[in-house]
Amino acid sequence: MNKSIYIILALVGILAMNSCSDDEFLSGNPDMELGAGKVSALYGDSLPFTIKASDVDVPLSTLKAKLFYGEELVSETVIRTKTSGSDYTGKVFVPYYPNVIDGRATLKFVLQNIHFTTTEMEREVVLSRPDFPYVTLVDEMGEEYLMKRQSLYNYSVTGRFPQDMKAYFKTPKVGENGNELTFGWDNENQLAEGKNVDPITFSGTEAEPYEVTFNVLTYAVSPLVNVLFDGEKMIAQDANTYLIQKSFTQGQSIVVVGIDLDGWWINPDYFRKESNGTLTFLPVDGKYRVVANMKQKYFSVTRMNGDEEATLSDDGHGAIWLMGWGVGSPSLDYQFGWNAGNNYSVSEIVPKKYQFTGVAGPEHGSSIGQRFRYDYIGCKFFYQNNWGEELSKNKRLTVVESSKALIKVIDEGNDDGNIVLADGVTLEEGATYVLTVDLTAGNDKGTVSLEKISDGEVKPQPTLVQTLYFDFGSKTSGRGELTEGIDKNNHYWNNICNNNVGTGDAAKYADAGTVYSPLINSDNVPTEYKLTLDVRFSTNGMDGAGGLMSPQEELLGDFAIKSVTEDYFYTENDENKDRSFTFSGLDKEKGYKFYIFGSRGTADTRIVNYIMSGSNDYTGELQTSGTNCGGDGINQNIKNICESDIIYPDGNGKIKFTLEKKVGNYAALNALKIEEYTNVK
Repeated sequence: MNKSIYIILALVGILAMNSCSDDEFLSGNPDMELGAGKVSALYGDSLPFTIKASDVDVPLSTLKAKLFYGEELVSETVIRTKTSGSDYTGKVFVPYYPNVIDGRATLKFVLQNIHFTTTEMEREVVLSRPDFPYVTLVDEMGEEYLMKRQSLYNYSVTGRFPQDMKAYFKTPKVGENGNELTFGWDNENQLAEGKNVDPITFSGTEAEPYEVTFNVLTYAVSPLVNVLFDGEKMIAQDANTYLIQKSFTQGQSIVVVGIDLDGWWINPDYFRKESNGTLTFLPVDGKYRVVANMKQKYFSVTRMNGDEEATLSDDGHGAIWLMGWGVGSPSLDYQFGWNAGNNYSVSEIVPKKYQFTGVAGPEHGSSIGQRFRYDYIGCKFFYQNNWGEELSKNKRLTVVESSKALIKVIDEGNDDGNIVLADGVTLEEGATYVLTVDLTAGNDKGTVSLEKISDGEVKPQPTLVQTLYFDFGSKTSGRGELTEGIDKNNHYWNNICNNNVGTGDAAKYADAGTVYSPLINSDNVPTEYKLTLDVRFSTNGMDGAGGLMSPQEELLGDFAIKSVTEDYFYTENDENKDRSFTFSGLDKEKGYKFYIFGSRGTADTRIVNYIMSGSNDYTGELQTSGTNCGGDGINQNIKNICESDIIYPDGNGKIKFTLEKKVGNYAALNALKIEEYTNVK
C-alpha cells in the first residue's frame, strides 16, 4: 500500500514539474531591420542584402532570403544566425530567363529562432535585362571568339569554324553585382543559362566561313545542326546525339542531310554506303530507332515494336539481343558486358536470321569497327534487352559443323548457354567475322555460326617519332624549381609553371590563357606544338607541401628526377570539378601516347581521373595521395604511372587534357611524357 502511494506522489510531482516547464516556455520574438528604399537588380545579378536580426528572448537559428517570380520560388539563400543584434550579409541570385524584358520580383526574408518562431519581411525588386557589350563564343577546346553586338540583344561572329562545332556562349559581368553567365543545352535539350549546361552543336560549311548568332532575349541561335534522315528531322537528345524512330523497308535508299558521312563508320549489318553518298537499309522491314552519334561518327540502330524495344516473337521474328564480353559496338572500348539494358539489338538480315559483323581486335585501344575480341569471347543471346528468356540456354542453340573449329556453346554450370571461342583458338586480328543465328527451324532449334569473311590487313607497326617531357610545378623558391638543362637520362624538359614569383598566393598561379611555346622534344629540338592553359591552375610543392622529394629510378624510370616530382600543378578545393589545358598544332596524321605521374603527400585519399580528348578519348586514374598508398607510412604515390592508349588529334590538330577529381577535393599533376607515333592510322 505504501509503495503505491509513493508511485502516485512521484507521478504528481513529475506532472507538476512539466506544468512549470510549460509555463516557462518562450516562443521568442525574432525581429529584422532592413534599410528602406527601392531595391533594383539586373537579371543574372547576385543581389546583396544586409539584415539586422535580433531576438532578446530566444537564440536565433536561420535567416532565409527567398526570391519569387510571381508565386514561383526561383532562388534562395540560407544564413546561420548565431548572435542577436548582429548584421547578416548575403547574396541571392537573380535567375536569367528568356523572353522577359523588365519585371518585378518579391524578395522575402524569413527569420527563425530555435523554437521555430518566425517573422517575415518583403521587398519588391525592380528587375531589368542587362545590355551586354559583347558575348563570347567558347568551343569545346577552350578557344574563344568575340561576338559583337549587332543590335539590342543580338550578337554574332563569323569565322572558319569546324563543320560541326560544339561551343557555348559566355557573357561578361554587367554592373557591380553582375555574374558571368553561360548558355548551352540543359538536361531537357532546351537552351538555358547555368553552370552545368552542355555545349551547343553548330553546323556550317567547313570550307567557307560561316556566322554564329545568339539572341540573348529569345535564346535564338544559329546555325544549329539540322539533320534529316530519310526526309525526317532527327531530334537532338543532347549535344552529341540525334534520334529518329520510323519504319524502313529492306533495300530502301536513305538520304542523310546535315551530316557529312565521310569519316563515319557505317554498321555493315544495317546499312551499306553507296558511291552517291546514300545509305541502303539492309535488315528486314520494320520500325527502327536510329541514333546518330555526332562525336564518334556512327549510327546505332534498335528494332522497335511500336514505341517499345522489340523482343523475339514465337515465330522467330523481331529482335534478339547480344550480351557479354569480347563483343562490343562500335568498338571493343564499348563491350556489352552483363549489364541489364545494355544489350545490342542484332540485325534480322533475312527473315529469322540474325547477324553481327565485326573485325577482330584487341580489348584495349581498339578501332571503330573492331567488334570481336581476338583472344576471348563470352557472350549469349536474349529474347529481350534485359535479363530473362535466353536463346542459347538449355541446348536451344547448336553450333553448325563448319564453325566448331572456332566456337562452342557451353551447356552446363553457371555459364550455360555462353558462346565462347573453341579451346586454344584465337581469331585473326584484323580479319572480319560474322556471327549468325538461324531460327528458321524454330526458336528452340536454332543454330549459331562464326565465319571469317575477309582476311586481316597487315598493318605496319607504330613507329616512335619523338618524345616530349613536361615538368608541372612552381618556379617560386621554397615551392619548387625548374628542370633546366639536360637531365641524368640525357633528356630535356618543358617547364609548365606559375607566371610570377614572390610571396603570397598570387605568386602560385599559372594563369588561364598562358601559352607555353614552342614545346621542345627530349633532344631539345623545338616543335610547332603549343600548350595552352584553358583555366587557371595552382602550383605548390617541396617538402612542406607534399612533394615527392626522393624519387626512385627503379620505380619511376625517367620520371625519377627530383625537380620534376617535388612540385606539381593542382586544382583548388573550391574550383570547378574539371580543369584542363590543350595541346595544339599537333600532326593529325600521327598518334600521341601519354604517361602521367601525380603525387602529393597527405593522409587524405585523393584519386584523379586524367582525361585525354581528341578524335578519340581516354580516361585513366591514379591515386595520388592517401594513408599508406605508397607503402607503410608513405602517404603518396611513389611508383604508379598512368599510361594512355594512343590518342589522335581532332580535326583542328588539338588534344585536350583534363584533371577530374574522382575522390577528394584536390587533383595533382607532377609530370607528363608524350610519345609521338607514326604508322598509326
